[in-house]
Amino acid sequence: MASDGAPPPPRAQPDRPERSLAASLALIAVLHFVFAYGAIHLSRQPGSVATLWYANAAAAVVLLSRRRAEWPLHLLAMAGANVAANLLSGHALGLSLSFLLPNLAEAGLAGWLLRRAGPPARCVQHVGSLLRALGLGAVVPSLVGATLGAAVLSTQFEAPFGTLWSAWFVGTVIGGVTVLPLGLLLLARGWRAVLAALMPPAVASAVLISVATAASASVFSHFRYVYVSVALMLVAAVGGFAGAATGGLLASLSVGVVIALGLFQPGPGEGWLETVAFYLPVVLTLVPPLLLAAALERNRQHVQEIEDREAQFRTLYERTPVMMHSVDVERRLVAVNDAWLARLGYERAEVLGRRSTEFLAPESRQRAEASVIPRFMQDGAIRDIDYQMLTKTGEVVDVQLSAIWETDAEGGLLRTLAVLKDVTEHRRVAAQLAAEQERIQVTLHSIGDGVVSTDRDGRISYLNPAAEQMVGQTLAQAAGRPFGDVVHLYDQASGAPLPSPVEQCLQDREVYGVRESAVLRHPSGRDFGVQLSVAPIAGRDGSLLGAVMVCQDVTEARGLAQKMSYLAHHDGLTGLPNRVLFQDRVHQACQSGRRHGRRFAVVFMDLDHFKHVNDSLGHAVGDELLKAVAQRLSGALRASDTICRLGGDEFVVLLSELDDVDVDGVAEVAKKILRQVAQPCVLGGTEVNVGASLGIALFPGDGDDPDTLMKRADAAMYRSKREGRNRYHFFSKAVDDAASARLQLEADMRRALAAGQFIVHYQPVVDGRTRDAVAVEALVRWDRAGLGLQSPAVFIPVAEESGLIVPLGHWILRQACAQLRAWSGTALGGISIAVNVSPVQLAQADFVDTVAEVLQASGVDGSRIEFEITESTLMQDPEATLEMLRRLKTLGVRIAIDDFGTGYSSLGHLKRFPVDTLKIDRTFVRDLETDADDRELVRAILAMARSLRLHVVAEGVETEAQAAILASMECPAFQGFLFARPADAAATAAWLQARAATIAL
Repeated sequence: MASDGAPPPPRAQPDRPERSLAASLALIAVLHFVFAYGAIHLSRQPGSVATLWYANAAAAVVLLSRRRAEWPLHLLAMAGANVAANLLSGHALGLSLSFLLPNLAEAGLAGWLLRRAGPPARCVQHVGSLLRALGLGAVVPSLVGATLGAAVLSTQFEAPFGTLWSAWFVGTVIGGVTVLPLGLLLLARGWRAVLAALMPPAVASAVLISVATAASASVFSHFRYVYVSVALMLVAAVGGFAGAATGGLLASLSVGVVIALGLFQPGPGEGWLETVAFYLPVVLTLVPPLLLAAALERNRQHVQEIEDREAQFRTLYERTPVMMHSVDVERRLVAVNDAWLARLGYERAEVLGRRSTEFLAPESRQRAEASVIPRFMQDGAIRDIDYQMLTKTGEVVDVQLSAIWETDAEGGLLRTLAVLKDVTEHRRVAAQLAAEQERIQVTLHSIGDGVVSTDRDGRISYLNPAAEQMVGQTLAQAAGRPFGDVVHLYDQASGAPLPSPVEQCLQDREVYGVRESAVLRHPSGRDFGVQLSVAPIAGRDGSLLGAVMVCQDVTEARGLAQKMSYLAHHDGLTGLPNRVLFQDRVHQACQSGRRHGRRFAVVFMDLDHFKHVNDSLGHAVGDELLKAVAQRLSGALRASDTICRLGGDEFVVLLSELDDVDVDGVAEVAKKILRQVAQPCVLGGTEVNVGASLGIALFPGDGDDPDTLMKRADAAMYRSKREGRNRYHFFSKAVDDAASARLQLEADMRRALAAGQFIVHYQPVVDGRTRDAVAVEALVRWDRAGLGLQSPAVFIPVAEESGLIVPLGHWILRQACAQLRAWSGTALGGISIAVNVSPVQLAQADFVDTVAEVLQASGVDGSRIEFEITESTLMQDPEATLEMLRRLKTLGVRIAIDDFGTGYSSLGHLKRFPVDTLKIDRTFVRDLETDADDRELVRAILAMARSLRLHVVAEGVETEAQAAILASMECPAFQGFLFARPADAAATAAWLQARAATIAL
C-alpha cells in the first residue's frame, strides 16, 4: 500500500501463461508500478493509505501464472516497482521502504493461497470455489498486509493503529475482490476469449451502464449500493462472468475517481469500525454479481453438456448400423435412422408421419394389427418378432423387431423405440444349410465308407447303409445300443479284441484312430480289414454331443499294400533289398552299434565295363548278368549280411556283426566278392567276363550315420575305379579331402563363370629374325576370390573332367575375337591370336557351329584365329579329329600342334592332318645350351617342318643364348619370357606398340 487513491484500469493479462521469464518480470513490474502510482495519486490526502489498492492482487495473478521457483525474481521486480512508484510520487525513501514489506507479504501470500483454491477455470464456474478464491486471495492476505502495514506505519507516525489498519484493509480487500475475478478469468481462458465475450453490444452496454450507475449513485443517491448491485446483476445476467468481473472492476475504479475528485465523502466517521462498516457493503455489493455470474457459467456449461449429449445421442441413433425407428401413440413414425432409410431406400421426409405398418408386407401387416400390436400395448415390450418389410422398390426384407414404450413421469405412453434386425441373409443361409443338411444325408447314404455316430454316452444314434452291411445290423436294430455291442473290432495279427475307440474319443475329446491291423467282425464270422477314425462332435458352445466314426473297408487294399510294401523295399529285377530298405538296415545297425559297441562295414560295389555289355549284347543280357551277380553275392555272404541293388550296376553290402573281425577280415570278404564276380558267366550263348570295383567304409571310424557311411564307401569305390578297377579300397580321409577339394574347385569354377572372374592374358610370339611381334597366344587366368590369379594348371584339368572346359573355351574364344575386333584399324591390326582347344571341346558335335557363330557375331576373319591342340588329341580318335579339323579349316581357322615332341604322333599323321604350325615344347628348348640331344631333336623337328611346309614356334625361350641357337637353326618364331610374360590386353597392346616402335628405330 502507498498513498490513498484509485488506480487506473488494469492491463489485460497476456493470453499465454508460458511467456518468457523476462517478459513476465517486465509485466509484473509495469503492472505494479502503474497500479501503485495511480492509487497514490488518487489518494485523498498525501502520505495517507490509498483508498483502493489493485497492485497486490494484480501481482498475485501474475505469480499464479508462473512456477514457484520464479517467484523470488517476480517479487523482487514488484519490490522495485513499488519503491519506484513511491519515490516518483514524492515520498521519502524511508516511507517508501515502510510500504514495501507489507505489500510483498500480501502479494506473495495471495499467490500462495490462490494455488490452493483450485484451478482458475473452476473458480470462475463454481460459486464455492470462487468464494474460496476471494477469501484466500483477497481477505486473508489483506488481513496480514493490513496488520503488518499498520504496525510499521504506526511506529513512524502518530496515527492510531486502528485507523491505519482499517484504511489498509479496506483498500486491499476491495482491490482484491475487483481484480482477482478478472485475473482468474484471464488465466483460465486467455485475453482473446475474454475480449470476445465483452465485444457483443449488449454486454458492452451493460458494462458501461454499471460503471455510470456506480459513479452517479455514489454522488446523487442515498441507496447507492442498491443501484450498483442491480446494475452489476444486469451485467452478470447479460455478459456472464467476463461482464461481471470487468464491470465490477470498472465500477470500483469509477467510485475511486469520484472519491478522488471530492464528489463523494466515503466514511461516516473517523473510527476504524466506522470505516470498515462503511466499506463492507461495497464488498458485499461487488461479490453477489460475481457469484451469480459463476452460477450462470456453471448452468450454461450444464446446458451445453446436455445439448452435446443430446446431439451425440441423435448422431448415435441416426448412424447406428442397426435399423431403428420410433412411433407415437398413433403409430406414426416420428424418427428413423440412416440404416433404416438406406435398407428400405427412402428419404427421411418420405416416411415421417406415416404409419409404421405401411412398410410391412401384407401378411406381416395383418399379423401385426391382429395380434402383435395389441400384445405390445398391453405388455409394453416385444422381442424378436418376425416381420417382412417392403423396400421402396418392392424387395422383401426379413427382419426381427424388438421394441419398448417410452413413458412420461405419470406412466403415460409417449413413443416407442424399436430395433429391427435384418435377418434376410441369415434366413437365406439357414435355407442353404437345410438344403446342405439334406445333401449330407443323401451323401452319407451314398458313400461306400461306413459312418457310425453315437450320443455323448456312446450309444448308437446313426448308421449309414455301408455301416449297416459291415456290422450286420440295421439302424432300427442298433439305435440306442452301446457302441461295443454293435461294432466288434479285433487285431488281425493276434485275434485279440480291441478297446472301443468311441469310449476313448469321448473320454479324451480328441480324434482317435485304430491300429492299421484292425478288423471288423461281421456276425457271420467274416472279417473286414478296416481303416477307421473317431472324432468328437461338439456343439457351438463347445459342449460334447457325441462321436462319429468313419470306417473304410480296406481288405483288398491292405493285401495290395503288403505287396506294394515288398516292391517298395526290394529291387524288381534281382529281388534284393533296395535303397530304402538298405538305409533302414544301416540305420538299425548304427543304433545297435552305438548301444553295444559293435562294428560293421558298408561295401559299395560297381561293375566294371557293364555299359559295354549292354551296348554290345543288349539290355536283356545285361539284366541277366545283374541277376547272376546278385545270386553270386548272396551265395558268397552270410545270412546276417544285407545285399542291396541301388540301381543300374551299383550294389551295396552291409557286413554286420564284425565285433571280432579286423580290417584284414573285411579285406578277405572284399577279395571273395571280387573273385565271385570275376568268374565267367555264359549268357545267351556268350561268355561274359566282368569285374567290380569296391569301396569300404567302417563303423564308427568312417562315420556313425547311414548317409556318411554310404557317401564314404562310394568315395572309396570311385578311388578303385580311378586306380584301374577290379580292386577294393578302404575309405581314406586324405583321399576324400582331396576329392572334396576338387569338388569345391569345380563348384567355385561354376560360380566364377557366372560371376565373370576369369580373365584372358596374352603372350606375344615374335619373328625369329626380326623379333617383330607376329601373334599372341590367349592364356586364361582365374582371379579367384581371396587367392589371387590362379594358373591354368590349377583348374584346367578339373574343367576338362567336369565338362566346364566347354563353356570356358567358348568364353575364351569370344574374348579373343572381341580383342581382335578392338585392335582392328590400329597398328595392331595384323596381329593374330592363338587359342588352346581341349579334346573335350573337339568331342562336342556342335563345336564347329559354335566357332562359326562366334566369328560371324564378332566380324573377325577366321584366318586371324589359330587353334592349338596337343599331339595326344590327334591320337584319341584320329578319324573324328581329322573330320573336325577339316571343317574348321573351311572357316579359315589355322591349326597348331601344341607341346610338339612330347606325344606319339607319327609323321604320317602330321601329313594327313591339316596342320599349319608346330610348337616345340619348352622341355626341349630349356636345355638347348647344355644338352646336345635336345639340340639335335630341335634341329630334326625344324627340318621335318620345312619339308612339310609347316610354320614352327619355339616355346619357353628365356635366354638370349637359347634365342641365338634357335636363330642359327633358322627357327621361324619364338615365344617366351625373354620377350614378354603373359599380361592383360592393355599391357600386351602397350608392349606390342613399344616393340614396333623400337624395331622401327
